[in-house]
Amino acid sequence: MTGAAKKACIALGGFSHESNSFAPSQDVGLDHFLSRRDRPPLLPGARMLDELGSGAFPTTGFLQAIGQDHALLPLAWASGGAGGMVSDEAFEHVCGELVSRLAGAPRPDAIYLELHGAMATPRLDDPEAELLRRVRAVAGEQVPIVVTLDYHANLSPAFARMIDGAVVYRTYPHVDRVACGRIAAGLVRRLLVRGRSAGVAIAHLPFLIPLHAQSTLDGPSRRIVDRSLADAGEVVSRCYAAGFPLNDRHWCGPAVMVHADSQSAADEACASLLRAVLDEAPHFEAALWPMDAAVEEAMRRSSAPGTGPVLLADVQDNPGAGAGSDTTGLLAALVRAQAQGALLGILCDAAAAAAAHAAGEGASIDIALGRPPFAGRFVVERLGDGRFVSTGSVAGGLRMDLGPMALLRIGGTRVVVSTTRMQAFDPAPFHHLGADPARAAILVLKSTCHFRADFGPLSRDVLLVEAPGDAAADPARYPYRRLRPGVRPGPAA
Repeated sequence: MTGAAKKACIALGGFSHESNSFAPSQDVGLDHFLSRRDRPPLLPGARMLDELGSGAFPTTGFLQAIGQDHALLPLAWASGGAGGMVSDEAFEHVCGELVSRLAGAPRPDAIYLELHGAMATPRLDDPEAELLRRVRAVAGEQVPIVVTLDYHANLSPAFARMIDGAVVYRTYPHVDRVACGRIAAGLVRRLLVRGRSAGVAIAHLPFLIPLHAQSTLDGPSRRIVDRSLADAGEVVSRCYAAGFPLNDRHWCGPAVMVHADSQSAADEACASLLRAVLDEAPHFEAALWPMDAAVEEAMRRSSAPGTGPVLLADVQDNPGAGAGSDTTGLLAALVRAQAQGALLGILCDAAAAAAAHAAGEGASIDIALGRPPFAGRFVVERLGDGRFVSTGSVAGGLRMDLGPMALLRIGGTRVVVSTTRMQAFDPAPFHHLGADPARAAILVLKSTCHFRADFGPLSRDVLLVEAPGDAAADPARYPYRRLRPGVRPGPAA
């Protein structure tokens, strides 16, 4: 492109949240999106470029890959992580930030949006489709739109029709978010030349897949994702989303979605990928260990010759699925069993963290920790301000602010306590308090799958545990109100 040639204008923005419709916590309000936690706060306009040029988000990869031959129009970007439903006020505010900047600028040649696909609000069944409807109303029918989506997206036909290409994360744990942003940049470049996709097809599976059975490291999910990457000249994008079963929406569940240069190519690719998922249905495994049996087994295995901790995944108190990250079932089980060398994290209890800071390192404090309250005398081993940079494969390089933190010890168990929730997918919060997960005999992590990326390789064994929490592993336990009839709670149900 010569210096005199007009650069194509690409608008970019993002709005993502994974909403647990069944979480007992109140709606996720605007303040949540305006504060820094384990991710940046709402970034309006050019602040997107300043903050997301490096990091672990798809927009980072998009910015790295789009090149200098395009003019960028940054709109607004917000990521809320996971929690309860997004309040209507927060949804309207963030949408307004994004759409108003789009309306106030010359019409772009293409649009890229970083979305999630499993947002819920009290008023809207399909919030992301509503956001796209507003974007499309301003941009017009000729502007191509490309999105990146979480692997747990719940895709709707209305959503599929308003975009021209998508990149769904291909990994769980999500270690490819930046790479997916780079792929999205390639789709935008293609559509700038060829125009909007002429064909779109979407199909839904008649069952739900529990989160802990969705890992792409091996098994059926790995094989399905590999099929979704098959090359086809007319296909713009071929996506498989495993779905987020804790999201009470009509189109909740796994789906396949294809955009292509022709409707026939979209239909054929969609049907082929759908058959692949259906063929894998009998192979999904979702076994969980009972809590006390898991602790007993971990103690037995950790005493055998070998290196590395036995890892217990507290899958139902995973804040990455909207849980409170504050339940004490496994802590109580460890203390009852007099386990030694156990390290548990990350338990969110602002009052306990404050009490530890008030007492100081080396002090003993009598507190009731977590939910239900676990009363005991804890030794304050280490304190931290909760500000550190993540180092792991899932979200490395991010500036974190979890508020005051403390490493507490009771008996043979140490507990990493934070003021703000964060899933235990990164070793940095532990090292922030001087705790080395690799040296623990038993490592208890509040995470469903993301822990596997960095903690899995250092562990001798991994047990998935069914302990109390707000992110029930079995979809049959969810009181759905919006889910379409006939959907089975599991692949083999």
